[in-house]
Amino acid sequence: MPTLQLLRAESRVGGHAGEVLACAFSPDGKFVLSAGWDGYVRLWETEQGTQVFENKVSPKPLSACAVSPDGKRWLAGSMDGLLVQWDAMTQEQVSLILAHTRPISALVHTADGLTLASTSWDRQAVLWDLSRERSGRTLQGHSDIVAGGRFTPDSANFISWSYDGTLRIWEVARARTLAELSGHRDRVIAGAICPDGRWLASASRDHRLKLWNLTSAAEANSVALPSELRACFFLLDAVSLVTVDDTGVLRLHSVPDLEVQSQLETRLPVQCAELAPVGGQIALGCSDGRVYLVAVEGFDSAPLLITPTQKGRESANVLQRLFGKRSITYTYLCTCPACRQPFEIPCSGPGQAASCPSCHRNLRLSRFVNRDSSAVGSQ
Repeated sequence: MPTLQLLRAESRVGGHAGEVLACAFSPDGKFVLSAGWDGYVRLWETEQGTQVFENKVSPKPLSACAVSPDGKRWLAGSMDGLLVQWDAMTQEQVSLILAHTRPISALVHTADGLTLASTSWDRQAVLWDLSRERSGRTLQGHSDIVAGGRFTPDSANFISWSYDGTLRIWEVARARTLAELSGHRDRVIAGAICPDGRWLASASRDHRLKLWNLTSAAEANSVALPSELRACFFLLDAVSLVTVDDTGVLRLHSVPDLEVQSQLETRLPVQCAELAPVGGQIALGCSDGRVYLVAVEGFDSAPLLITPTQKGRESANVLQRLFGKRSITYTYLCTCPACRQPFEIPCSGPGQAASCPSCHRNLRLSRFVNRDSSAVGSQ
């Protein structure tokens, strides 16, 4: 079972003039982007926890931020509903749009980086096609602030949670509601999806942590916690869940029983938190304007769950070409969450063990696999 340890920053230089309202890791986990009440985004390196860059984005507070899965774009959402995107290398602004009429609460990408979801106080979520500027589809159904959301590992569905006390499962392709999850007695303020797509966790101001079965869209477990939660995350082993509360206490729960296995008391005034894509660190954004880092120790030996994409490639031998026939060979395309290197493995069933050819990290294929028909025929 992993354990948690607070990493103290060696330098106190820099920081936001006010609360840190959002934070996001770079794909390799080496940097954290933070958005603050002061209208700045700031970049922190994760080895020492020191600030290395700052940029004034808006005269209004920034309420959300994100880093694209390829690390080439930084995004920020403001309290006046503006969505800003700029180049991470040159720091030049790429786009600026009015995405919502009220504050943006969260920004999250699909794994392939082609779709961005923004959630807002205007009771809506919007799915943005990043290959087409200003092309968005609105998800309507919540009756209060949409506090956040996450895409399922296969990117087919989007889960949103709201101050109306519910969570909704949306079909991305048709932008429609598939199911509504109710059971919380107060605002739902945090959520997380298990790497294998089986479980959904939600946290509410009613001080309850709930576990939902995404296959049946039914509640599977529920426990009471002493303080209001700010965030929750499934670790990449798919059997551990971390919760972060407003008093700075981090708890490590086992899944699906939600039993507390260990906890860390940081005594930090936590406003937001984010898990690194690699899974080895958690960033805590605090009301003192700083970002602190928590190491997830004992995690290196655990197999990491990955979501492969099934690809088909047409091929034909001489006789097949003569008779106008072709065969299709399927493979799985994967990206190692530890070193971010892509690789290909032969077609096999979910649950298969694998090893990254670059960093040799032990991996395990999830049970959710996409078939990309557009790849058929590619060479």
